[in-house]
Amino acid sequence: MSDRIEQFQKASRNLQLQPLLTEEERQKFMVDYGSECIDSLEQKVSGCDENTNQFVFAGHRGCGKSTLLCDFAQQMEGQFFTVFFSISDLIQMKEISHINILFAIALKMMEKAERDNVKIADDKKQAFFDWFKERTKTETVELKGQMSAGLSLFDVIKSKLSTEQSTKEEIKTKFTQNFRDLIETLNEIATEIKLATKLEILVIVDDLDKTDLAQIDDIFQKNLKALLQPKFIIIYTVPIATIRDGKLKKYIEDETGNRIFVMPVLKLYPMGESRKPDGKPNHNAIEILQSVLTRRIDPDLFEAGIEVKIALNSGGVLREVMRITKECCDLILVKLRQQMRRKQNIENLKIDQAILAEALDNIRNDMKITLSKSDRQILLQTYANYTPDDPKEQEFLDLLHNLVAIEYRNRESWYDVHPLMVEQLKIEKLIP
Repeated sequence: MSDRIEQFQKASRNLQLQPLLTEEERQKFMVDYGSECIDSLEQKVSGCDENTNQFVFAGHRGCGKSTLLCDFAQQMEGQFFTVFFSISDLIQMKEISHINILFAIALKMMEKAERDNVKIADDKKQAFFDWFKERTKTETVELKGQMSAGLSLFDVIKSKLSTEQSTKEEIKTKFTQNFRDLIETLNEIATEIKLATKLEILVIVDDLDKTDLAQIDDIFQKNLKALLQPKFIIIYTVPIATIRDGKLKKYIEDETGNRIFVMPVLKLYPMGESRKPDGKPNHNAIEILQSVLTRRIDPDLFEAGIEVKIALNSGGVLREVMRITKECCDLILVKLRQQMRRKQNIENLKIDQAILAEALDNIRNDMKITLSKSDRQILLQTYANYTPDDPKEQEFLDLLHNLVAIEYRNRESWYDVHPLMVEQLKIEKLIP
């Protein structure tokens, strides 16, 4: 295989749209971005009490929340008994509810205690094991068979949660009828861990921001009080669109006693600057996005200036930088193989303007097919005024949720249209 193909294949693998969840990945790829937000979160977490120990963390999908929160959990290890997990690893997104979120927290806390050899009294530990087995209908015979294959009780239950509808229905039915049982056991597990470790507990529930907005309303509007009953620190993630619902935002902040933490998107331009023919981008933001790329892909694989063009077409969202670049890598890998078959030299092929243009067209076309006529009207209003007519309108919230519209923050929040959708509106002659 050609060295050039291997270089681009490695780059494509490095550009997978996944958070950096291991220390090795963060050391290799993480850039310094969002630390001010985390510093503020750390101060609040360290100074909270039982009335203010639940936090909500919002941000655009793909802005780096998961990586930052995972790194935060690692930093807090030793000061707290920390548990970081993705709810999507346990439960299908469409089935997430306040009940299975709390059950998942109990499961992950007990799993971490087992993994860390936390010295919980044997009778207490057995009582918790029996509780999990009974609530998930994990039969002794079934458990012995699977544990002989090297799986723990918690591995078995996680597998059942993710694959067996009957287990999820069992949990929902039992705890809908007796919610107090779930809360009391959750707090008892926390108490035993605190006694054994002499540490407060910090749990971070990631990927709730990937749920539908209707589910967020059900979880955080109708059942928020249930989520606040655990007597330890929990950080929940929510979509950026949540904070545009003024009623829901105020309710969450009143009930938790904390403002919603928001991870901002990098501002590539000051408001209005991108509309000017000679508009100057924010050099700092461009440097950060370029460093995201150069940590994942050899700069020699880019034609001069291409990294900046990728950054400018990303809207300042880390995920979009990687999505555009990965599309470029995938396209050029096809080109490399075609030229190899023709016996042409491929060793100097790079991501150039032609490859980037094709990648942007592919992504733009994927985005545009989801837009309705009314979506376009909202985007035109947002483009013209840096805000839609109604930021609380469900159609706008959906555009925000899907990164077609992007929120930026200075002293005040403002909005813009994703650069690729600006291009689409120009193609359709809706804007000059």
